[in-house]
Amino acid sequence: MLLYLLRHGETDWNAQRRIQGVSDTALNATGLAQARALAGPLRGRSIAAFYSSPLRRARQTAEVLAGELGLGVRLEPRLSELDQGKLEGLRIDQVEAQYNGFMEEWRSRPAGLRMPGGETLAELQERAWAAVEDLRSAHPRETIAAVSHNLAISAVLCRVLGIDLNAFRRIRQFNAALNLVEHSPARGWNVVIMNSLAHLSGVPDSEGSPYL
Repeated sequence: MLLYLLRHGETDWNAQRRIQGVSDTALNATGLAQARALAGPLRGRSIAAFYSSPLRRARQTAEVLAGELGLGVRLEPRLSELDQGKLEGLRIDQVEAQYNGFMEEWRSRPAGLRMPGGETLAELQERAWAAVEDLRSAHPRETIAAVSHNLAISAVLCRVLGIDLNAFRRIRQFNAALNLVEHSPARGWNVVIMNSLAHLSGVPDSEGSPYL
């Protein structure tokens, strides 16, 4: 089984370095161009099904891609981004100023730290991993694709690679990044491609703005 894990394209909040979490932001012009470019490496891959987080930025990315490939989009809520509660909509500098003590702990031991009014990274990992395992069960010998988010994809990749969730920052996920993971009965889960941006060579530069 092959699973393309794709991060959504850029939004204005990405460009402004605002915390998005489960806020329902839309792609900007750069993000739409990134989504169209992301279709390139997927053409000719015999993708059996296309899934997406229901959040608008992911859903828009998936709809562009699936339309290019002649597929429909199936929504999977467990692939949504971390619920960041009271931090949503704030710029990174505002979070630093208003939640300094929280930020110190987030940088040192983030896995079990609850976002003010939101989720923990460990909770996100559990629900996202459960979704991935269910996709594996539903498509045991097929190639599928799913559009998700920075922290959700990073948490899944930590599980595949056996990396402690507290070290999730060792994995980078820029906007419209392409990842490919595989599962086989003999070897289990493995990473084939991670954070590939080669398909974006013709798209205007973007910082990608990874969160926190």
